[in-house]
Parts: sequence; C-alpha cells; structure tokens
Amino acid sequence: ELSLSHLHDRARQTSFLVPGLRIQVDDARTGESVRESFVHLGGITEFADFLASDAPLTDVIRLQGTDSFVETVPMLDETGAMTPTDVERELEVDVAVRWGTGYDAAVKSFVNIIATPKGGTHVSGFERGLTRAFVKSLEGTRLLKAGEEVLKDDCMEGLTAVVTVRLAEPQFEGQTKEVLGTPPVQKLVAGIIEREMGEFLTSSKAAIRPVARTLMEKVVSASRTRVQARAHKENQRRKNALESSTLPPKLKDCRSNDVYATE
Repeated sequence: ELSLSHLHDRARQTSFLVPGLRIQVDDARTGESVRESFVHLGGITEFADFLASDAPLTDVIRLQGTDSFVETVPMLDETGAMTPTDVERELEVDVAVRWGTGYDAAVKSFVNIIATPKGGTHVSGFERGLTRAFVKSLEGTRLLKAGEEVLKDDCMEGLTAVVTVRLAEPQFEGQTKEVLGTPPVQKLVAGIIEREMGEFLTSSKAAIRPVARTLMEKVVSASRTRVQARAHKENQRRKNALESSTLPPKLKDCRSNDVYATE
C-alpha cells in the first residue's frame, strides 16, 4: 500500500527545493487516473511561506553565501592503497527565514535536497549564527537593559526556516542520513548566517529598518517573558516546598522583594 499523501508531500518538497522542476503524480489504482502536478518557481522562499502557520511579522528573508574548507579523505594512490588526502570542498548555503506572530519555531533542513529531519552541523551552525547576529545587533541599541541577555530560544520564537546546504560527499551520521555530520560546516554556516542576518538587522535602508527594529523588539520581548516565566516558576516551586515541609507554621520564607519585610 502506497500512501498518496506521503508521495504528494515528497513531490511538493522536492519541487520547492528545485525551482522550476515539475513533478507529476498519477494515481491509477482505482481505475480512474487522478493526477497531481507540483511546480514552484519561488523555491525555498515559497517553501517557508507554505510551512508557516501564523500571521507574518516579516517577509521571507533569504540568507545566502558560499565558502570553502579542506577535508581529509582516504583516496586511492598509484599503488592501489588508500592514502589520506586533503581535498578542498565548496559549501553553498541558502536559507529562507520568516518570523510570525506565533511562538513556535519550525525548521526544515536539507543537504543536496536530502532531508535531514534530525538536523546536524548545518542546523547547529544556523542557530549559532542567528543568535550571534541578534546579540551583536542589539548591543548598539537601547532595546536591551543592563543585565538582560538574548538566548537562542528568544531568537527562534515564531521563526519558520528552511536551511539548505550543498557540498560534495557530505558525511551523514547513520545509514538513514537524517543527521549531517561534516564538522567544518557548522563554523562556515554560522559565519555566513551571522554576516547576512547582521546586515539585515543593522541596515539603514528605509524599507528594512522598521522591520528589523520590530523583529529585534520581538526577540527582546521573548527574552523578558522567558525570564519572568522562570522567576514565577521558581517562586511557585519555593512556595510549594515550604508548604509541604515539616517546619513549624510560624516559620515562613524570609526572601522578598519588599525591603520593609526583610532584614
């Protein structure tokens, strides 16, 4: 039994990753042919819009770049033996990001149009570069108060992203190819994303500046909400611990934000 919905999902996904490629799926199992055709000229920009489930806060932003690295791989020499050889690899990075008004993050990643549902070095590099870009861009503004900090989860809130990389002979972890394991990819992707996203957030263009500020305000708001939620959780935990303890009832928590109620 073939799942038609799974075939459609795979065909749609591939048509997004290869702009202009038309994939046609015919289902003639019932004796009457049912045809579905998939083609998307917008590539991963359309893919990010398709995956998003909330109202848009920004348009889809494309972050692109290329870099190279040297990888040591075993190769046959003149005598037929396997010899470690340095090979220069070229890495192409193309990422589509889009923030919405929601709170959940959705990240789809691919290597040479092979899906990597469990991520890998390209996804970890993307997350690191994105976080660094926001941290550095916020340093030059008054949005963050003293003592406040922005973490990865704050930057990812409401994010829909499609992360794609292309390189020769990628190393995958396991036979299912669900995780990219090529080590240099993490650093290179992080550098490209940090540079490209940083340029967007600090852009002086009239069309981009208000969007970038709105985006940074959303990240700062997420940071403050996270801190408040953690403080509330700790207070509830301390309160429950005191209520369930065997201490005499006249003893109560001496920690308070009210200076008149403490020594």
